Amino acid sequence: MRFYLIFTLIFMLMLLVVLVQARRQSGLSRRAFAFTLLGGLLVSLFLASTRLMPESWPMAVARPAWWLGYGVFGLVAYLFLFQVLLLLAEGGARLGLPDKAPALRSRRALFAVTGMALATVAWGLHEGGALRVLSRSMTSPKLKRRLRLVLVSDVHLGALTLESRVRNLVDLVRAQNADLVLLAGDIVNDHPNFLQPFAAMLREMRPALGMFGVFGNHERYEGDAKSAQVFRWAGANLLRNGVATLAEAGVQILGVDDPGRSGDVTQVIATEILGVAAQSDPAYFRILMNHRPQAWREAAQPAGIELMLSGHTHRGQVFPFYLVVHLFHEFMGGFYAENGKLLAVSAGAGFWGPPLRVLAPPDIMVIDLLPQAAPAQG
Repeated sequence: MRFYLIFTLIFMLMLLVVLVQARRQSGLSRRAFAFTLLGGLLVSLFLASTRLMPESWPMAVARPAWWLGYGVFGLVAYLFLFQVLLLLAEGGARLGLPDKAPALRSRRALFAVTGMALATVAWGLHEGGALRVLSRSMTSPKLKRRLRLVLVSDVHLGALTLESRVRNLVDLVRAQNADLVLLAGDIVNDHPNFLQPFAAMLREMRPALGMFGVFGNHERYEGDAKSAQVFRWAGANLLRNGVATLAEAGVQILGVDDPGRSGDVTQVIATEILGVAAQSDPAYFRILMNHRPQAWREAAQPAGIELMLSGHTHRGQVFPFYLVVHLFHEFMGGFYAENGKLLAVSAGAGFWGPPLRVLAPPDIMVIDLLPQAAPAQG
């Protein structure tokens, strides 16, 4: 709850900057500005209330409230960005071109900023549905047969989920003809008791050798029991610090729980990875599902795990705010190879918070595992 309080306070600060700038540009009277501030406060409280709504309330109530609340957050975030840039430009103009400065605090400037913010949000809504496929192959003498796996992460099923986007995701995964589908956490976002229809759609992915999953931080927030039920509805085998063996393929799948809290949890995750690695057999090609792309160098590589699958970062989700995310995550998205090991970090198939993606398109990742003849001894 502390996180959502901070989230709301940040929103209120951004909205205050936007409204103060808008007053300067539009020439609102003090009375009109007071009413505008009151409206902004009510909008802030409404945004906070979406997360405080009891999850027993039906989706028919939650869905429009969440879309309105988080949609407004996305719009205000970009209004804030463009207004700050305009304010900086005005300051620069006062120093170098003082006769141009008034134009940057005019009604025309307000309309321009609003238009740019609306256009960015419209693009973000579009890009949020532009699911792409990232592909990579990997060879190993430990593999007994060719395998194709699909990594799906950060779907964030909940009040903001559109059925059409889940359908597109399922159809895209099925088109890959996967042997395995691996769900690397944050499949659940909110309202887990109402997610059975979406989970039933995920069940349709039906990979030949099964579907496996792990908890991300949002599953932990929603409660382990409720989140596990969603994975069961989807037909996924949930690995909670455990190992699944596919002997006929020469593969073991390892899964660790996300710690379910913020802050630096690298050491916690490293301990979990080393614990589950001790349960596995290094004679197998080992695939580790670890929601956060952390402890790869600290634990997964030293344990000899060939492939680690993660998500969590969303590639930052919205430009340029992802620069803040990059401060906390070295591996933002894509494939990373070191010392013969591979880390795959998905940008995720959904979104969190504002229903937007800007210059950070969603994805699934397809990895072909290819057997390789062992080198001759001698």
